[in-house]
Order: sequence, then C-alpha cells, then structure tokens
Amino acid sequence: MFKNSSSRLQRMRLMLVPLAAVALAVAMVSYAQGNGDEKSIVQPQTVSIPVDGMSCVSCAARVKRALKKIEGVQEVEVSLERREAVVRYQRDKVSPDRLRSVIDALGYKAGTPRVAERK
Repeated sequence: MFKNSSSRLQRMRLMLVPLAAVALAVAMVSYAQGNGDEKSIVQPQTVSIPVDGMSCVSCAARVKRALKKIEGVQEVEVSLERREAVVRYQRDKVSPDRLRSVIDALGYKAGTPRVAERK
C-alpha cells in the first residue's frame, strides 16, 4: 500500500516541475513585454490650443463637448476669456492635429497647440 502511494506521489512531482517551469517562463515573457513595466505606460500630454471665433459661453461649451467626445481625451477646460482650450489627452490615441481639426470643424479657428503644464 505505501509503495503504490509513494510512486504516485513521485509521478505527481514529476508532472508539477515542468508545469511550474512553463508558468515561470510565461510570467517572464509577459513581464519582458511590458505588462509589469512602468516605462511602457504612455504619459498623458497637456496642450493649450488658441481658439478664435468664440463669442459666448455657449461657444465655449460647444468646443468643450466636442473635444471631450474624442477617444483618448481625458480632460478639457475651455476659457472664453483667454480664448483657449486646454486639453489633457493620451498621446497614443489622439494627436494635437486631430484636436485642431475638431475645433475647426465646429466653425472656429484653432491655433497652434502648445505644450502646457497642468496646475
């Protein structure tokens, strides 16, 4: 009886060692590809875009709504007083040129985006 269970235990150990090795290899490959690497995360960018043609609060709200609908845009502030839109976005999903084209499509004139520091 003991001899049979001992050989069964030994066979189980022989099966578990290769399985553990495969699991370790998969984890190492996953880590090497950036799944656990903070450097692989694309940091959001913030730009300030001058907007000409806004004349009222509704204009500013319209620009803000349109920009917020774009995939990759995280935050939008539009100032009628400063005539600008400050947009925080994911660089891997949207570009400043895309932001400009959306503003222009609304009938306003978007200026050249400048990198902005968030407060």
